[in-house]
Amino acid sequence: MQDIAGLAKRLGHPDSYCAVAAVSILATRPSLQFFTDANGQDRTSKMNPASREKVTSLVSAASGQVTAEKPVQAMGGGRSVAAFARSEDGAVAIIAGLAIPVLLGFAGLSLEYGQLLVVRAEAQRTADLASHAGAVAYSRTGDTNAMTDAARGVARLNGFGADEIAVVLDSSFQTASGAAVRATITTPKPLYLPSLVGGDTSVDVAASAVAGASAGQPACVQALNPNGGGITLSGATTLQADDCAIASNAEVAAPCGTSIITSFLSYDSANPPDTGSCSTIRSQDGEATQITRRPTPDPLEGSDAVIQARAQMARTAALSPPDDVVVASGPDIDFGWNQQKTIDQAEAVGCTASFTSSGSTWTFSCSGLSTVNIGDITLGGGLTLRFNPGGAETTTYDLSGGIDNRGSKMTFAGGIYNVAGGIITGGGSVTEFGAGTYRVGRSDKNCDGGRYSICNTSEMTFEGPSDFVLPGGVRNTGGSALTLGTGNGNSFRIGPSSAGDAISTGGGSETIMGDADGGVFEAVGWIDGGRGGSCLVLPSTELHEIRGSVISSGAVRFGSGVYAIDGYMHLGGNGGGSAYCGGETISIEAEDTTFLISANGPEPKGGKCHDQAFCLTAGYSDVHFTAPQSGPFTDLAFVGPLDPSRPEGALFAGGAGGSEVSGAFYFPTGPITTSGGASASGGDGGCLQLIGAEILMSGGTSISSECDLPGSASQGRVVLLE
Repeated sequence: MQDIAGLAKRLGHPDSYCAVAAVSILATRPSLQFFTDANGQDRTSKMNPASREKVTSLVSAASGQVTAEKPVQAMGGGRSVAAFARSEDGAVAIIAGLAIPVLLGFAGLSLEYGQLLVVRAEAQRTADLASHAGAVAYSRTGDTNAMTDAARGVARLNGFGADEIAVVLDSSFQTASGAAVRATITTPKPLYLPSLVGGDTSVDVAASAVAGASAGQPACVQALNPNGGGITLSGATTLQADDCAIASNAEVAAPCGTSIITSFLSYDSANPPDTGSCSTIRSQDGEATQITRRPTPDPLEGSDAVIQARAQMARTAALSPPDDVVVASGPDIDFGWNQQKTIDQAEAVGCTASFTSSGSTWTFSCSGLSTVNIGDITLGGGLTLRFNPGGAETTTYDLSGGIDNRGSKMTFAGGIYNVAGGIITGGGSVTEFGAGTYRVGRSDKNCDGGRYSICNTSEMTFEGPSDFVLPGGVRNTGGSALTLGTGNGNSFRIGPSSAGDAISTGGGSETIMGDADGGVFEAVGWIDGGRGGSCLVLPSTELHEIRGSVISSGAVRFGSGVYAIDGYMHLGGNGGGSAYCGGETISIEAEDTTFLISANGPEPKGGKCHDQAFCLTAGYSDVHFTAPQSGPFTDLAFVGPLDPSRPEGALFAGGAGGSEVSGAFYFPTGPITTSGGASASGGDGGCLQLIGAEILMSGGTSISSECDLPGSASQGRVVLLE
């Protein structure tokens, strides 16, 4: 009965509470003389006079008492009402009569409550639909008026007036559109039972829902800069992403003659995508593309990979060249045709020299010596030198001068070589070194306009594993062959020549560097991969640090690992293309690699790569870059400048057709541009993810992304959040 009283009280009238409670109490406990509350206090004192009189009369009638205002009349047979009430005769009828109003009240309350539930369910369903419709409109346009109109239209179709729905942005929910859309339905519901006893005639029923565009995973093609050109196509270009979304934080322009093929496209601009009145934006099967207006966050900003890339770029920028090679002065040895002179010079350093006329060969031996101190070593034309054959690999050879091969062939035993004056060879010669440690200073002799630690103009080979410390860099001239270390376990520390190159190769040359897993690769100075027809093979190692630019017009095979390039990367800026390299014809091969490019320092001059941090152009038609599948830079192929003050971007230009890049191509501060018939894709089974400040395509170019990123198909989908 207390529940009934409480329900009556919630209907809004205190007298209704008292009346129902009184009837209920009397129906169950007719012997009570007074109507009291839980604390024993007389509740009739709180009623208005009319209600108090009714309740007092009911109590008096039920208990046999007589009020002062209305004496009880005697009933037939001289029996009083009190006596009648105390009698058991007719008690059931009295109780039943008193209980019927209570039961009717229960039924009325149940009906009233059930109707309220129906109204609330309808209001909630409408709020869900209205918030969803509003969120769809807002995600597509970014316009709050369109959002409100869409939500109100849904409410109207479901029987709710414009004054019964409120539509607002709710910033407490983060969505792909920035904020969610909250729709609240508030409608009055008439109350009938309370009105019979003087209570409220209606109650407000409210329901609310929140919806917003889901962010999903990053799109496979993104233009990040809200103040840039967004995604702009012109001149018979095609941008295709069959299994993932395309996104722009600015405008999207795909005029007639161009194509954007994707199922999901988002933009964030006051102007919708410009198609020039042509159907240039569609899905692969020809269906309409789902187009959404919303901002797209940078998926890599603040990631562990980018944080590590930034730190590594800073370390590479501070990289120092190796120290010069300094040794004590020693006597020169000229292995020439004057035999006695050479024999005397050999004895002066504690060794012997013998000449074999049949092969015009000198044999230099230093048996038992752990250190040999020499000045310059030179070989005359038409002669061969065998330098300490069979010598221990622990023997140290200190040369205060250099090694100059102007003869036919020099063969050096493995060991520890400290050569202050560099190594230089003449045309037609062959120079061979065993495995060892080679610290070679810069020569004072000119080599194609510069002075280097190693200048090869013919054929030179260093067996491996070997450790190279070359503070003056390496030059392999046109048509020459140079091998720096064979097999694995090599190590390279290379400084700049007088021309600023760490590694410089000429047209038609072949330069092979052995792998350096477990070793290091440090180069202070540019790496010039040569002109057309040249071949450069860089070693595999965990980290390649290059304080300078990487340029090439020939074939290059980049060994696996991370390349931190504190400079620019220009491939084909001055022409060139494929060549026979490492046993096969290649263009650019880079498997299991990540390139970090800062665009610091002087930019390479000339060619088509001006103002680009990365450039691929000329005749490079068979290019393969594949990001690592494990480690800190998993699926990250390129990272462009991370300094906001560096706006240099990436360019795929004329002739660079069929490029395959599997992994993320990330240039957050500069544009990614294609022109002149260039094309790029992820290759067979690969995933090309382009993320740049802008995406600019012209001149018959094409980009195709086959990425199937987790959740990428949910880009821009609106879902209920609350």
